[in-house]
Amino acid sequence: MNGILLVDGYNVINNWSELAELKDSDLSHARDRLIAILSEFQSLYDMRVIVVFDAHLVKNGVEVREDCQGVEVIYTKEGVTADNWIERYAVLHHMETATKDIPLFVVTYDWLEQRIISSHGAYRVTPGELRQEILKLKKAGKRKFEGRYDPVLLDQHISSSTKKVLEKWRRRKF
Repeated sequence: MNGILLVDGYNVINNWSELAELKDSDLSHARDRLIAILSEFQSLYDMRVIVVFDAHLVKNGVEVREDCQGVEVIYTKEGVTADNWIERYAVLHHMETATKDIPLFVVTYDWLEQRIISSHGAYRVTPGELRQEILKLKKAGKRKFEGRYDPVLLDQHISSSTKKVLEKWRRRKF
């Protein structure tokens, strides 16, 4: 595993124009789209991905954790913002992995949040930087599949005597 990517969900939705537009008509669909994008990123990058959505204004709301397409989705409980949850996670991650090499990357546009998580050993990533990385990975993947096709031929991997036997069989009439 190449580390953990911890994403402030609504922060990213509000900073990516295509998701911000989608949010205006259907917030649930914008969340689902972000999760799908992060799932694809996770499979290409081999990272654990956690996305946190604020639910702190939901009356009597409890923290909800779901696995959606391989992405851990957290809805915070009442009174807990995504920033609070992310800060607590960064502190715990720093304490638990002090001797291990498991980097934590936090995606947020919030400047204060970036400073706080950096002080706990996490790396800050802006939503724009994440978007560029995703586009770069997609482009590289597209090139990989659109590249020149070099077929692997059987006759390149068998001896000449075997080729002769196979050719005799091929020409034989039944």
